Amino acid sequence: MPSSALVTPGDDRSPVLIHVPHASRVIPPELRAELLVTDVELAAELDEATDTATDEIAAAAVRRTRQRPTTVVNTASRLVIDPERFPDAGEPATAFGRGAVYTRTCTGTPLRPEPYPRAEQLLDAHFRPYADAVTAAVAERLRVCGRAVIIDLHSYPATPSGFEDPTAARPALCIGTDPVHTPAWLIEATRGAFASLPEITEIAENTPYAGTYVPLRHYGHDERVTSVMIELRRDVYLTDPRTPDPARVDRLGRALAALIDTVTAQAAADV
Repeated sequence: MPSSALVTPGDDRSPVLIHVPHASRVIPPELRAELLVTDVELAAELDEATDTATDEIAAAAVRRTRQRPTTVVNTASRLVIDPERFPDAGEPATAFGRGAVYTRTCTGTPLRPEPYPRAEQLLDAHFRPYADAVTAAVAERLRVCGRAVIIDLHSYPATPSGFEDPTAARPALCIGTDPVHTPAWLIEATRGAFASLPEITEIAENTPYAGTYVPLRHYGHDERVTSVMIELRRDVYLTDPRTPDPARVDRLGRALAALIDTVTAQAAADV
């Protein structure tokens, strides 16, 4: 089965890879049939779980960059598999049914049987091909640029989901970082790119979500691969869970393009 990772190569001089893992609502019919929710319940789950229009923000940015970045967009819903979870029992989110293969909804109700007997099949059919595609895209940036900078693009609802800490701050922009893969200059560049936007009233790091995506082949040791996560609170750019505000998407795209250009220039200066 082909990977759901849609990879669009960038210019040879751009080390940047924009990763958009959770923008899709697409679930293949054969997998939909296994979900223990009604169509109404599934629509509500997708409204809460989908990072709506983050792919549109990425596309708006790519159109305005000086050097076009590589993009990797997941064309399947995270309810198929979540490519950003660890695929084993070491994944903390497994405790509330939100590991690589979800078994519970955002509210904690059953989504799949527990234990789910086909979990390993889903990992083989969807998770591992996706991870391989992203790893290959990063390897290509390393080959042509000597480094790779991942911008991991997400969004989150203003109201905490049932499995989240209700006391955690929920700023307009959360910057997710990793102690090995997120250098200070990348954090500051991210802040600088978005701070002037009227929608971005507050910026914080690692709240309500922490960390950022790095392929397992490079995770924890390969400092040629840097990464930062951008988490936008959805009321910043959506008028309802399914409807983006075009003007705000455009402004966020411009800010993301500015970040990409800064990162590309920094990488060129470091060579």
